[in-house]
Amino acid sequence: AKWDSTLSPKQNTFMAEIKRIPGVLGAAFSWSLPGDELDSFSDMQAIDQLGLSQFSISISGIGPDFISLYQMKMLAGRTFVSTDYYPKEGSPINLILNSTAIKMLGFKSPASAIGRQLSRPVGNYNVVGVVADFHQKSLHYPIEPTMFYPGPGNLHSPFSVKVDPHHLNATIDAIKQKYDAIFPGNIFDYNFLDEKFNRQYSSDQLFGRVFSIFSALAIFIACLGLLGLSLFTTLQRSKEIGIRKVLGASVGNIVLTLSKDFIRLVLLAVLIASPIAWIIMHNWLQNFVIRISISWWIFAGSGLLAAIIAFITISFQSVKAATANPVKSLRSE
Repeated sequence: AKWDSTLSPKQNTFMAEIKRIPGVLGAAFSWSLPGDELDSFSDMQAIDQLGLSQFSISISGIGPDFISLYQMKMLAGRTFVSTDYYPKEGSPINLILNSTAIKMLGFKSPASAIGRQLSRPVGNYNVVGVVADFHQKSLHYPIEPTMFYPGPGNLHSPFSVKVDPHHLNATIDAIKQKYDAIFPGNIFDYNFLDEKFNRQYSSDQLFGRVFSIFSALAIFIACLGLLGLSLFTTLQRSKEIGIRKVLGASVGNIVLTLSKDFIRLVLLAVLIASPIAWIIMHNWLQNFVIRISISWWIFAGSGLLAAIIAFITISFQSVKAATANPVKSLRSE
């Protein structure tokens, strides 16, 4: 919307109007949305720490309902109220910090930060609340020290609207009607937050699909190779199989005899591949700030699964050879 003196009242009116729509469960405005890159101040410090270096801190202006709408956990203090948006001239501006920010600024606990003042060359700020850490961007990025500013909506401020999934289209149409009435001539554009989050992981999802396809293809080719090798081995040992059957060996004993050499090779391959796989996976996980640890059972389970797949593949030909008539194999040259 174009910036003029009527923009802020229009935004407040729009918020009040859409909250009356039955399908709307909550709404708030903000300078940015979860997933966006935040602006930052590079010259913030606690007033009682003037001798220390200045800190860089991310900043986002939010409306009074933003924290409750996104269900952020208040660790200490309070959220913003209407008087925070129009402070008296010369008085500190009230702020809400996240846990990482209060640790960076040297406060011992969320409660100890309440009422403390921060300083910048352009003015002072007062901490009125502390929220638990949250991920503004994907898990590829660390949690940044962040402060929320009681910023009135500006011409770029998006609205966050929580809607009831039932009768979704009717609710969106009702919101659009309110928008068109209050902001005539502006384009009504919207998207869903889960889609925005999914786009942050699009490269990881693509990697997962490609890796799964090539893994399945590699397993299929390996099984074809095992099948051909077991067929060759069975033909070479056909007389041995016939003699074992004549001497009373069961089908299970013969299958186990033919399979154990292959299983040993598969397990040896697992032992060789596991350290290499661990190194590759460890390096890949370094791309994420929040990540799992690679446990031994992952490789043990993978090795067991590989052995089972190999045994099933080999057993197809082994059972066929074990159930064949031994007379034919003993008479053949």
